[in-house]
Amino acid sequence: MTLHRFCLALCLCANFGAFAATKPARPPAPMTRQAYEAAKTKIGAQYQSNQKTCQGVKGQLHDVCEVEAKGRRDSLLADLEAQFKPSAEASFKAKNVTADANFEVARKKCEAQKGDARDRCVKLAKASREAAIRQAKVEKVEETGGPFGNSRTRAATATAAAALKGE
Repeated sequence: MTLHRFCLALCLCANFGAFAATKPARPPAPMTRQAYEAAKTKIGAQYQSNQKTCQGVKGQLHDVCEVEAKGRRDSLLADLEAQFKPSAEASFKAKNVTADANFEVARKKCEAQKGDARDRCVKLAKASREAAIRQAKVEKVEETGGPFGNSRTRAATATAAAALKGE
């Protein structure tokens, strides 16, 4: 039982480390409508290609492949939407979609296991999803300044931070 808790803690720490490492330094610039439509078309074509690849696989692997393809498409579309219309809410939604997609893939992979191993696998998948959603909430609050933040407070904080870096 202690080894199980250790593995669970290790996985959760790895999730938090991955989020910390991938956090962008500054929000990306909004994209044009043409770039958005081109990227959306590219994501659709990639999804079709992934679906064709899944047709060559049978059984449990076929199911996992299809869930991965759908999750990848949904995640990329949500990220694209957040890039096209940047806001804290859009970024939060994109991170939630990614967490849900990762959960669905993990849950589908857990179906291949039986008994207690399956239960542990599903619990770990749920814990990873909940950790990702909590991290997204924290990042949203940090980005917006929390319930008491407003644009003047964020601007003043940014100015003060820039002045401290200049010293």
